Amino acid sequence: MKHLKVTSALLSAVMCMSMVMTPVSVMADESAPEETQVEETEKQETQEEEPAETEEQESEAVEDKVSEDEDSAEAADAVLAKGKCGKKLKWTLDKKGTLKITGKGAMYNYSSDPKTGFVNTPWINYLKKIKKIVVSKGVTSIGTMAFFDCAYAKSVSLPKTLKSIGYAAFACTGITKVVIPKKVKTIGTYAFCECEDLVSVSLPKGLTKINDYAFAACFKLKGVSIPATVKTIGEGAFEACWSLTSISIPAGVKTIGESAFNDCNKLVTVKLPVSGVNSIGAKAFFGCKALTKISIPLTVTSIGASAFDGCGELSSVWIGPKQKANLPESAFKDCNKVTFDVHDYAMIGDQFSVGLIAYAVSNPAINGTGTLDVLSVNPDVEKAVIPAVVTYKNVKYKVTKITRYTIQYNNTLKLKTLVIGSNVASIEDDTFAGCPELVSVTGGAGLKTIGSRAFEKCPKLKVFSISSKSLKKIGAYAFSGDTALTTLQFKKTTKLTKAGVKNSLKESSIKTVKVKKKKVKKYKKIFKKKNCGKKVKVKK
Repeated sequence: MKHLKVTSALLSAVMCMSMVMTPVSVMADESAPEETQVEETEKQETQEEEPAETEEQESEAVEDKVSEDEDSAEAADAVLAKGKCGKKLKWTLDKKGTLKITGKGAMYNYSSDPKTGFVNTPWINYLKKIKKIVVSKGVTSIGTMAFFDCAYAKSVSLPKTLKSIGYAAFACTGITKVVIPKKVKTIGTYAFCECEDLVSVSLPKGLTKINDYAFAACFKLKGVSIPATVKTIGEGAFEACWSLTSISIPAGVKTIGESAFNDCNKLVTVKLPVSGVNSIGAKAFFGCKALTKISIPLTVTSIGASAFDGCGELSSVWIGPKQKANLPESAFKDCNKVTFDVHDYAMIGDQFSVGLIAYAVSNPAINGTGTLDVLSVNPDVEKAVIPAVVTYKNVKYKVTKITRYTIQYNNTLKLKTLVIGSNVASIEDDTFAGCPELVSVTGGAGLKTIGSRAFEKCPKLKVFSISSKSLKKIGAYAFSGDTALTTLQFKKTTKLTKAGVKNSLKESSIKTVKVKKKKVKKYKKIFKKKNCGKKVKVKK
């Protein structure tokens, strides 16, 4: 049995060890049969005729057999022990210490003896000899406590066919890194608890929950990337991960469970999403001594008792006024350096006006700079200058998009000159279509996309000069019906491709496209009539 290196108040570690002393509830349908039953089952299988296989199964079987035959002679002499570990799964342990699981389907689930504390896996007597775990293609699940306490196993290989990892499946093993296949949707409670040598883990996209204590007491775990699909970080999920220095919580996470990062004493940086998180559990970041600052999203409606208790280096907390008023008394207990930066900053969708331009928040600012969409321009404005940055309530926002709602009554507009700010990356479809007085469009140093029909039917438009290095797309019919516009000017080298200008000049009056001298040859190929929809000259 593996012994704890510490005897302090590490709840997760205590739980990892204590769970083997009591029976465990089986999580899947299959549990391990008694040893005698295994032998009888094997005998029966040799006597029974195998069912007919499909062509696909036969093909896979041939491939597997070829692979097996190549080293069968050598392997036969090397096998130390073997047996069954699932209805259609077998295991072998060779003399080099490789425990290999082969076959198709789910593994049996195993449990601990309440008297002895040992788990009834078929390889229980060989734990010290297991150096490597290889789960072969075809295996769909790792059973409950399957590799518990394989303390000498330093590596594990998991197949693409794997869909779930059971309760405490790898708890207390000696593995140093693990890549969890993309089909895995479920990682059981305590799955990797107290893997003391685990340094890195790769979690798959599609994972929706990190279960309770899944990685608790992984003392050497230095970093983990939480997929955007995760909605819940369970209780104690990363408790006592002493080497973890930073963590970024994606926007999809709604709940950070109780004690989720408790006692992560080297955790310096916690990046919470600007919105999405609804609750931070009790003791979620308790004892994170190195944490220096935290920004609480306004979407958080519940902060548990002692959530940040004992964060001695915490000096700055960005928080909303309602959140501050409703904090539990112990939430920031023993945070002697803390100061609260209270801001009633805007949330996604909030609207406000600065000057004669109205904006909508697309990304709230939390202890930094948010982003805005241009929502509308006053119809009496003759010159509209879209700023790069707007300040509202002492918070800075980058203006990154001009929406299709910007000009709501195009046929009555007085707009003649449009200057696009350097942070604007996108002009949406139809945005300035039908502006009767528009003459000039300039700027756009950060522009990436011009939408379809964005400047359609602007009869007085003569100047279109963009200074972007990042322009990738001009939408179809972008300048259709602009009878006065004969030249497009791109002052900087763009990233336009054939796909990026498909039908962009169709039904326009454009005759010339001006680009940098060294790009003339390239853009002649891009702006061919059959591609862009109009015969034009490309020159410097």
